Amino acid sequence: MTDTAASDVGRSPFEGVPPRALVRDVLAVVGILVALPMPWDLTHRGSDRLEVVLVSVLALLTVVVPYLRRAGLGAPSWDALTSPRARLVGCAPYVVVAVAYLVLDGVRPAGADGAVGAGVVLGLTGAVLAVAPTWRLTLPVVAGVVALGALATPVVSLIQGAPWPDTVVGVLNAAVVLGLLWLTAVDFWRGNLVGGLLLLALGGGVALELVLFAGGEESPWFETVHGQRLGLLLLPVVAACGARPVLEAAGAVAAEPEHERAARWVSVAVRSLDLVMLVAGFVALVGLVRLVGDGVAVSFVLRLVTGALMVAVAFAARRALERDPRTGHTTAVGAAFVLVVLGLVIVVARSGLGTRSSVEELLVTFGLPALALVALLVPPSVRALVASEPEPEPQPEREPEPVAATAPATGQVPAASWTVAAPQQPGSPTAVGYAPSGATPVATAQAPIDATQQIAPVRDTPSGATPSTSPRAVSAQAPMDATQQIAPVRDTPSGATPVVDAGPVAGAAPAGASRATEPVSTGPSGGDPTQSLPPVVDVPGSPWTAAQALDPAIPLADLARIVAEAPHLRPCVAANPSTYPALLDWLGALGDPDVDAALRSRR
Repeated sequence: MTDTAASDVGRSPFEGVPPRALVRDVLAVVGILVALPMPWDLTHRGSDRLEVVLVSVLALLTVVVPYLRRAGLGAPSWDALTSPRARLVGCAPYVVVAVAYLVLDGVRPAGADGAVGAGVVLGLTGAVLAVAPTWRLTLPVVAGVVALGALATPVVSLIQGAPWPDTVVGVLNAAVVLGLLWLTAVDFWRGNLVGGLLLLALGGGVALELVLFAGGEESPWFETVHGQRLGLLLLPVVAACGARPVLEAAGAVAAEPEHERAARWVSVAVRSLDLVMLVAGFVALVGLVRLVGDGVAVSFVLRLVTGALMVAVAFAARRALERDPRTGHTTAVGAAFVLVVLGLVIVVARSGLGTRSSVEELLVTFGLPALALVALLVPPSVRALVASEPEPEPQPEREPEPVAATAPATGQVPAASWTVAAPQQPGSPTAVGYAPSGATPVATAQAPIDATQQIAPVRDTPSGATPSTSPRAVSAQAPMDATQQIAPVRDTPSGATPVVDAGPVAGAAPAGASRATEPVSTGPSGGDPTQSLPPVVDVPGSPWTAAQALDPAIPLADLARIVAEAPHLRPCVAANPSTYPALLDWLGALGDPDVDAALRSRR
């Protein structure tokens, strides 16, 4: 609670207090109290130092007095301690003492008793939570100080002439601290709420580890600028500095749509897997350095192998979850449990859940996988997202493809564009066929054909033989519609007439039925093809004329376009001596008397 008025006296001590403020004050009191029995440096615990006890009592009073006044306890003069300014003044001495321990560790001579214990971190975290600073630059400033301390560690080790494994471990420690701050504090400062949520979770996980494992008599946890690492234990302090802005930002988006909440929680899970890869990689690399520098040991080998496996598992889970949260949800949840099992291998190898396990090992074993599981299993929006059916993806529009030489009998003639390439020279053995990819199309069929109309294929024949058709019958439909298509002509042996082979089409008559037309010759022999041709009058506005339809030198592709675009000229095309057999068969199947007369005139 930060705002308390005298009119609140006599009511419940928690009435009117925002839940987030109440939780913040409870955590502040716990941090300050737990810091007393915890180590503050290599030789002293908090309760051993008078200055620590005094500033702890003062900070606790400034947090508790407003609640006592609400319950009607204490003197009216205590009301002066209920303002935010009084809270700041009462906790400032505690912050000064804790920071002094950090500074003394940095400036002390090598070999002197110092270092920073868990008591300094937990107490400073509690004091910052109690103050709840409103200065907008608090988070980046504190994160920057922690980053500088991490960077100074390998430099100091190098100056003091420490063994090369210690210096390399210091470099790796600086890298992992900078990476954690970048993915959390810096990400939130740049406007991403996911980074802020991860910062609070990361700081809370490290603080819980400090409470449970950092105060043992056998091997308490310390960090120092003069050692191999500094910065991981200070993550709770950075999280405390960002607690207020992160919670305010989270409250501002509380009313966002459900799908946006689900997407944010999925992002939290993905980013937590990123943190797993970062920390597990640090564990593996430290194991490798120690294995090379200090000799073979079981703990070093396990750190190397297990850390590498954890990186691989987290990477696979991240890819599956990022690709599709619905299908990757199960994979990510299973991977989180696998990470816990792999982490336990390291923890058990280092004498179980004792103080010999370091903060990064416990973090990658329990804290970060638990964060991923919470983000994937607890929020109702994520559960609804996983249970929902995926929306069908819109299919991109595709260009129509050419009809294959053998079309399947599906019941309908496909309406597809096709292109025809004219032979290079008259009489050339290269028949009309599909143009290669990228070639300029010569003709495109645009006219329709009835879905029941069928074009009987004409088989390839040996050189000099007369082309013949298959014995399949054809059902003729005179009118053309939007699905009409002319079959392309296939290549034939040298000297043979170009022919076409088309597959069965819907509407085909049973095998053995009579054909609508007879095979016809395509050569110029047989007399004048226009002797019995009915008179044809050009239609105004038509792109084609009768003279063009009768011209023996016209390209074969143009003949196909004429029958498709100018139906009144089909008799002329039927009489043209250059019309290829497949087109003649198709024209004969129409049942048009004028076209049939023109076909008979070719004999």
